[in-house]
Amino acid sequence: MASYKEQVERDLDRWIGEGLVPADNRAAMLASIPQASRLDAATALAWVGGVLAGVALIAFVAANWDLLPRLAKFAMVLGLFAASAGAAAWFSRAGRPNAANGLLAFAAFAFAAAIGLTGQIFDIAGDERTAFYASGVVAAALALAGRGSAPAIAAVWFVGTGDFAAIQLFNVSSDFDVAGLFIAAPAAAALAVYWRSVPLAHAAALGLIAAAVWLALKLHAPPEGVVGFAAALAVLAAAGRWLRERGAPTGGVFYGWLAWGAVVFYICGGIDLSHGWTIPHRIGWLILGGALVALGRRDRMGSVTAAGVLSLMIGISVVMYDLGLGLLTASAVFFFAAIAAAVAGFAMRRRAA
Repeated sequence: MASYKEQVERDLDRWIGEGLVPADNRAAMLASIPQASRLDAATALAWVGGVLAGVALIAFVAANWDLLPRLAKFAMVLGLFAASAGAAAWFSRAGRPNAANGLLAFAAFAFAAAIGLTGQIFDIAGDERTAFYASGVVAAALALAGRGSAPAIAAVWFVGTGDFAAIQLFNVSSDFDVAGLFIAAPAAAALAVYWRSVPLAHAAALGLIAAAVWLALKLHAPPEGVVGFAAALAVLAAAGRWLRERGAPTGGVFYGWLAWGAVVFYICGGIDLSHGWTIPHRIGWLILGGALVALGRRDRMGSVTAAGVLSLMIGISVVMYDLGLGLLTASAVFFFAAIAAAVAGFAMRRRAA
């Protein structure tokens, strides 16, 4: 997907060719738009390597490593945590933010390993959710101290894992009434926008969707309630679109992921609907798919267009084969959806004209 600056550059060339903008102003106008930073392949691989190294450390500590005493292993893990955090601070002062970011992520996983090893040493049979939340808090502190998106992503992952550790067979434990994602995901989203971090925006958007899933499971939401969650995610997707139109590099990420989340929730909301709500839901389903296709094409968002196309394909299949409706009823559903699409397209064309 092209960046906002690249889109403006293409539009400027077209406007200059049409005589709408003086050619002398092109360079100054493009210079006023900051270029969104992108990760190169080497930096992305370094991030992945740091995360995998942290996961490997956790797995290594969890194994029964009998060659060294447990206290020695504990000291080793804490030493790795302190060394990685100190090295991150050194690289940050040396002007190497990517290296510092990866080391902070490794330090976050090292602390999580230290928590697990502490329970193993002292035979502490605590709640695993507490361990995940503590790791998330430390990862968030490392992210804020080093302004690193990698430990912030780790914090969202730790907190989300702690939330879903309370779920057994899709039933949230009755003694657990608060999900940490309701704090971690919005905070990560705010930091992603403030730091202009696209990777953190991906994690925050998925965290918001996961928080909606957790709450729907916790409340045993009826189909109408699931549709309500879809509407809430659609509002958040609109907010991401608003950010994107104002040049925020993270806006498109929120726009795409949350649009997909809204589609999935709306489709799930159509399961086991009462007979009186089935036909309106199917009509809304087809309208939603068409609207996403139109928006995706208008905004040059391939992910949104793909969500609309897939929604239409599944919706048509459901109406034709899965609802048990008569052919006349199916024809009526398609007819009204076609009218709505035609009216919306005509209105958009008149507005553009």
